[in-house]
Amino acid sequence: MKTMHSKQSGKALFPFIISLLIIFSVYLYFPASQGEQANYSAMTTQVSAHTVRSQENAIMIEAIGSARANQAIYIKSAQNDYVTSIYFEDGDLVSKGQKLVQLQNQQEQFAVKELSINLQEEKRQLARLTELSRSQATAKSLLEEQLARVDASEAQLESAKTKLNEMAITAPFSGLLGKREISVGAYINNSTVITTLDDISIIKVDFKVPEKYLAQLKNGMIVRTQNDAYPDQTFSGKVTHISSRIDSITRSVEVTASFANKSGLLRPGMLLKTALELSSNQALMVPEKAIIPLQDKHYVFQIEDGIANRKEVHVASRNNGWVAIDKGLSNGEQIVTEGIIKIRSGSKVSVKG
Repeated sequence: MKTMHSKQSGKALFPFIISLLIIFSVYLYFPASQGEQANYSAMTTQVSAHTVRSQENAIMIEAIGSARANQAIYIKSAQNDYVTSIYFEDGDLVSKGQKLVQLQNQQEQFAVKELSINLQEEKRQLARLTELSRSQATAKSLLEEQLARVDASEAQLESAKTKLNEMAITAPFSGLLGKREISVGAYINNSTVITTLDDISIIKVDFKVPEKYLAQLKNGMIVRTQNDAYPDQTFSGKVTHISSRIDSITRSVEVTASFANKSGLLRPGMLLKTALELSSNQALMVPEKAIIPLQDKHYVFQIEDGIANRKEVHVASRNNGWVAIDKGLSNGEQIVTEGIIKIRSGSKVSVKG
């Protein structure tokens, strides 16, 4: 009986002992915890900051496009014959009308000379018959026949001159020649490629824009482009054509932008990263890394008198690492950009630099 009574007394004391231990632990921890919090509040954290300023906020549509020349052709001959002279080298810059190749043309020269002589004789006969027609009625019919002969001779002479001119191959427009594909003495025809000619004074880029932006597109919009060959350089151009059709598969519209290429750095075939400036306005711009997303809201740490306080803001748009804010901040305010994870609302901070 005594043994059972002792066991029951021990069970009754067990919860009491546990309670004493919990109270003792809280007593020991509470002052230390309070001290740590006090030290945390008193500690100054070094951060990086950004001063909010009203800047131009450009809404861009990015795409990939392929460069092409303003004009591009294969140089070929309209006539078949042997090459007697070549007046260009690989990669030459040429002007419109500049002579590139001469074909053998003695036969064409003789034909022009012969037809010129024949035309002169036909014109003398025409002059004689014109005098006779004034006094003889029968000469009028002969006069009409002679007029037809003169017209035919003039047409034949013009045709011969055209063929003679075509024996000299010239540049149809100014541009950059490609590789020479023929040599002196070669026999060429109208399917032989002599070289290529590209007008690279203007480079055009075709790229796709989602159809939802169609109503906002118009000629003259600013387009910027970059190529990996010149990573630190940006080229500016303008929209010069908007396709009249929507691609039914991609649901996009093809846009063409033209870039003045005075430096000659851009070449046909280049892969270009394009950015179409859809709209532009003034907005308070802050670095994207300063924004703290929490559920469906956004916050920043605003610094005032060395104290960082969390402040709710409204994000209007994002663009290339920057965020446009239309509510929650004012021009000239300072916000934390680096060191956000080390602070909380009410923390003392010092700005680097």
